[in-house]
Amino acid sequence: MDLSLLTLNTVIAFLLVLFRITGMLVSAPLFNMHNIPAQVKVGFAVAMALILFPLHSAHLVIPKDLIQFSLLVLQESVLGILIGFTANLVFIALQVAGEFFSMQMGLSIANLLDPVTNTQSAVVGQFFFYFAALLFLNLNIHHALIAGVDRSFNAIPLGHFIGEGNLTGGLMAERFIKLSSDMFIMAMMISVPLMSILILLEIALSFVAKVMPQMNIFIVGLPVKVGGGLFAMMVSLPYLSSLLGDQYATLIKVLLNLYKT
Repeated sequence: MDLSLLTLNTVIAFLLVLFRITGMLVSAPLFNMHNIPAQVKVGFAVAMALILFPLHSAHLVIPKDLIQFSLLVLQESVLGILIGFTANLVFIALQVAGEFFSMQMGLSIANLLDPVTNTQSAVVGQFFFYFAALLFLNLNIHHALIAGVDRSFNAIPLGHFIGEGNLTGGLMAERFIKLSSDMFIMAMMISVPLMSILILLEIALSFVAKVMPQMNIFIVGLPVKVGGGLFAMMVSLPYLSSLLGDQYATLIKVLLNLYKT
């Protein structure tokens, strides 16, 4: 084989792998934090691409022209973004649950700067995020994330477009709609039990206000709700840890078979 053609094939394979990995890093939890230097992210993406592209370059289909190559680059980036987005759904669910719970506690006005999105988010949501991040690293889910990128090259080889095999755009859309709905279900599973405790506490405060009308319930109620919410969070941490462990176990299976038909 001509050396120049071999070099061109190597460069194309490396670039396609790099774009899929870069897309994953853009949307994956923890990897996409803005306070991580861009040089670290670029170096990590290049290092992963150097490791993975020799394993999958044998199945490379050379693009016919620049337009096809541009479409492949766009597809690879989107495929990587979807992998990272899938892993990020658990964190989104926890932040949504934190928003609901903070509103019920009366802490919705006290927001913190989210280092991931650079936007204001609820205090409880931030707590849930870092709790999930610790479990994410402790259970080595980031290894499953990298393995998911590697498995994706077996399902959609380099240079192949979605739809050439059994995997179609409609099937992928159906999968991600299902994953998004599961995210909202998980958010409700976390927030509803905690919010129920606060609702019962508010009912108790209403009875106190009826029995003791001289008590200013608006002044007493806020610290009582905050204290009750913190107590409910403390009691629920073992349940939350167990739930997250089950969700992460499911997430590993989903990541490894995300593009599998």
